[in-house]
Amino acid sequence: MRSARRPHVVILDENLPVPLDRRVWLEARTLADAGYEVTVIAPRGSGARRLVERRDGIRLLRYPQRAASGLAGYLVEYAPSLAFTTIWLLALRMRGPVDIVHGCNPPDLFFLPARIAALWGARYVFDQHDANPELAATKWGGRRIGVLLVRLTKALERASYRAAAAVIVPNDSYAHLAVGRGGVARADVEIVRNAPPARFRELAAGLEPEPGGPFRIGYLGVMGSQDGVEILLDAVAELRARQPDLDVRLDLVGDGEARTRLERRASGLGLSDHLVFHGYLDAERFVPILARAHVCVSPDPPTPFNDVSTMTKVVEYLAIGRPVVAFDLAETRRLIGPAGRIVADPDSVGLAAELARLADDPSSLGELAVAAASRFDSLGLGWERSAERLLSVYRRVAEDIGR
Repeated sequence: MRSARRPHVVILDENLPVPLDRRVWLEARTLADAGYEVTVIAPRGSGARRLVERRDGIRLLRYPQRAASGLAGYLVEYAPSLAFTTIWLLALRMRGPVDIVHGCNPPDLFFLPARIAALWGARYVFDQHDANPELAATKWGGRRIGVLLVRLTKALERASYRAAAAVIVPNDSYAHLAVGRGGVARADVEIVRNAPPARFRELAAGLEPEPGGPFRIGYLGVMGSQDGVEILLDAVAELRARQPDLDVRLDLVGDGEARTRLERRASGLGLSDHLVFHGYLDAERFVPILARAHVCVSPDPPTPFNDVSTMTKVVEYLAIGRPVVAFDLAETRRLIGPAGRIVADPDSVGLAAELARLADDPSSLGELAVAAASRFDSLGLGWERSAERLLSVYRRVAEDIGR
C-alpha cells in the first residue's frame, strides 16, 4: 500500500442487518484482518439495540429500517435507507478519509452515494449479490409494469457497473452479465463465491441424523416470494399424504417478508406439528440443526433470476455435508453435481416424489452425504479461497488511491 495510513473501506448493505448478512460480514472481517480500516453501514434489524457498535475491530453504523413488500413497499423501504446511508457516509467523511465505498446490492442504488464519495477521491467496488433485472422479470414480468421495471433495473445496474472501479460477482453467470450486458472489462470482474468459513465443517463434525428417528428435512435461507418455501410446504404435505406412516420433520431456518403467510399456509396444511420456523439463527445454532437432517432442500423454482443465481444455502448444505434436493437451475445444477438430486418437475408433486424416494433409500442418502462433503472440497467452496480473490481486488483498487 502506498501510505502508512490504513485505507478506509465503507461497506454499504441494505438487504440484511450485519453481521447477520454472512457474506458481508465475512468480507468485512477479511478486509479488517488484512489491515484495512472497515466500517459497515446497514439496517439495525430487530436484534440490535445500538446504532453504533464496534465488533471484531469493525465499526458498525446502523439505521432504522421499515422492511416492506410489494412494489410500493420497496419505495417505502429504499428511500429512507438510502438517505440514512448517505448521512452516515457524509458523517464519516467529516471525521476522516474514506478511500473505498463497497456497495452490496440490492438495491442497485449505492452508486449514488458512491458518486458523492468520488468527489473526494474514493473508489467504488460494486458487489453484485442479485441480478435485479432478472429479479424484476421474475416478479413482475407478466404485467405491463414489469416491462418498465426491467428497463429501470437495467439502467440502475448499468449505472452501478459504470461507477465501479471493480465488480465482484458470486458466479460465472453474473460475470457474463457484467461483461456482456454491463460492458465491464473482464479484468475488472472478480468471482468471489458465497462460501462459508471452515468452522461450518467443525460445527457439523460428528453430527448426523438420528438412527430410527423421523425423516428430517432442512431449509436455510430467506423466505421471500421468489424463494419457493411455499412449494416446499406443499411438498411436505404431499409427502405425508403419500406415506402417512412416515414421521416427517421440517426445520426452516431463516426469515423474510413471506414468513407470516407461510406460517398460515403451514397451519392450513396441517403441518404445525411437523415443522419448526426457527427464524434467523447464527451458525453455532443452525449448523447442528441442519447437520441432523437427512436431506436439505433448495426449493427455488425455475425463473430467469434463480437460473443465474448461486443459492448460498446450497453451498452451506454442502459444507455441512448434507445431500441437496433442488429444481433444475443452471448454477444450482453445476454446483450440486453428484451430491444431490435434481427434480425435473418444478412443482410440489415432483419435489415430494423425490423426497419419498430418498426417505425409502437410506443407502443412497449415505452415499449422497459423502459426495456432498467431497463436492465442497473438490470445488474449493470454502471462504478461504473467496477471501484470496476479494483481497486481490482490493490490492488493485487500493493502488489507485491518491493518484
